[in-house]
Order: sequence, then structure tokens, then C-alpha cells
Amino acid sequence: MELLKRPLSEYIVHRFGKGAELISETRFTRGSSRVTWFVDYRPSPGAAVRSVVFRSDLKGGSTISSSLEQEHFMYERLGRTNVPVAKVICWDDDPEWVARPLFIREKLEGSWELPDFVNPDPKFDEYRIQISKEHLDKLALIHTVDWKALGFDERLKAPDSREDCAHNFINTIMAPFWEFQVEPVPMVQIGIDWLKKRAPIAPRISLCKGTNGLGEEVFNNHKIVAMSDWEEASIGDPAADFASLQNFIPEINKDGKNIWGIEKALAYYRDISGIPLVNENVQYYFIVRALNTIVYGQKAATVIHKGLADIRQGWTGTEVAFLGKRLLASMIGVTPAMDSSWFAELNETIS
Repeated sequence: MELLKRPLSEYIVHRFGKGAELISETRFTRGSSRVTWFVDYRPSPGAAVRSVVFRSDLKGGSTISSSLEQEHFMYERLGRTNVPVAKVICWDDDPEWVARPLFIREKLEGSWELPDFVNPDPKFDEYRIQISKEHLDKLALIHTVDWKALGFDERLKAPDSREDCAHNFINTIMAPFWEFQVEPVPMVQIGIDWLKKRAPIAPRISLCKGTNGLGEEVFNNHKIVAMSDWEEASIGDPAADFASLQNFIPEINKDGKNIWGIEKALAYYRDISGIPLVNENVQYYFIVRALNTIVYGQKAATVIHKGLADIRQGWTGTEVAFLGKRLLASMIGVTPAMDSSWFAELNETIS
């Protein structure tokens, strides 16, 4: 394993005790923000096999501005709540053993894949609505967590008020951009000015997950057993999470009548969370998401400049960055409106 300075078999003994035995290791191929390895080991001869996840930055760095240590912090604190997450086992930055810092968490049985969820066949309508509601149930848990009592604002900058949520979110995602920006992007400042003039008032200040939805969470028997990928977590308007749902609220029509979609999903969410979220806020954060896509692209470009990018980072630093600029310009009226298929592509590209 490229994360270690010694063979993984030796590290397993070092980490889990004498008698521990490596069974298998597999790199997870999805994602461009960080690298993930699945490791199976036996803690002692004859014992049941256990599965864990190794998580670290890619060799050239992450396309995400937040640190790996912050992601570890999120898992550790969320483990004290009723939000389903994988349990953190340890953080390791010992230069004698690791090539770069990593953390290990348990691997829960389940899968991120839900093949029938994207199948438009009407026979899957109820299933798709069920899955969508399951995800909204878990978002409601996240958004109602007492983030202050749990100390999330020790690592995540909290807004001063509900009125400040949008400005705080934009300032937070843009702060590192000015440090690593690799080329002039006039559309960025135009977008920031446009967004700040139209900032909505949040219905509540909540812990927000960031990237979430299809392809991010772990399901078992149609239930979420782990909410994963917390590297974009923030404190602010829960509408931001609805703008990052990655197709998890499908528009479903039957006999000419809408039976599920964003408005019905928001009504369901309001009932279970008590948070009066409105679609106008969600649409605003779609535009912020386009701005953030440019930030991803520029961060990936720094890795390309180092000559250390893998193929997904190369793609993020070129095609995804270009798409973000096109979308932002279209959304704020600088260029003609783009076909709605581009917005679906945005969800796919940064998942």
C-alpha cells in the first residue's frame, strides 16, 4: 500500500496487535478528493475477519480545500450523535510508519450502489421515493444536531446569524482559493458579487454535510447505515445540502400528476425536521455550488502543476473547472441559459 513506509502486513500487526493477519486490500476507485483503501484482516488466528477503511490524501494533495484531519474530526464528533457514521478507529501521522497522515475507520456492511434508483420504469417509483425519504430522514438528523454543544464550530466557521449564513459559506469556500489560484478567473468575482447581493436568510443555522446523496452514502436493505464523505462539511443554511443531493430527489410523474419531486420532498423534510426550508434557498445554493466547482477545478490544477495528478484530478482541473465557469455564467445571466442537462452533469462530475 502506497500510504505506508512498511508492508501492510507489518502495519496490521503494529496497529492491531501480535497475531493479527492481513487478508486482503483493495483500493476504492471512485473519488478525486482523497484516496480510500478497504482492508480485511484477522485479529488473531481463528478469529472472524474484520474490515476497515484507510483514508488519506492523494500523493499530490486533495482537490478539497479542507484538511484530512478535519474530516477525521467530523467522524469522531458525529460518532457521539445519532447520525449513522462509521466508527473512527485511529488517526496516524507517525513518520516511522506512514508516508503521509491517514485515519482508519470501520467498514460497515452495505453498498453505495442503488442500480434501480436511476431506473425510470414506473415499477420502481415507490422504491425510489422510499430511498429518497430515507435520505431526507438522515439529513434531518444532521441538520438538527446540536453543533454548538458538540464543538463543531471549533473547526468549522459558524455564521454570526441566520442572515449571515450565505455570506459566511461563500467566504469560507473562497478563502483558500485566493491562496492557490493558478490563473485569472474573472467569473469568480462577478459570481461572488452577484450572490452576496441576493443572499437569502436561512431558516436555521445547522450542521451541513456538503457532498451527499446518490453514490455517497452506504445502504443496507434500503436503509442508510453510514453517511460518508464529510470533507465539505459546514455550518449554515441546510438548503446548501439540498443543492448537493446528486439526483436523490427524482422528479416522478404518474398519469400526468407529480407524485414526487423537490416541492414534495421539501414538504416531507419540513414535517420530519421542523425546519421551514423553501425551494428559493435551494436554488440559490445551486449557484453557489457552481462557484464552488470552479474552486475544485483550481485546486486540482495546483496538483497538475506539481506533476502529481492522477487521471481524475486531471479531469477535475480541466473539464470540471470549465463546466463550473459555464454554469455560473449561465445561472447569473452573464451568458444565455444552458440546457438543464448540464445541471445533471454537474451533479455527476463532482460526485
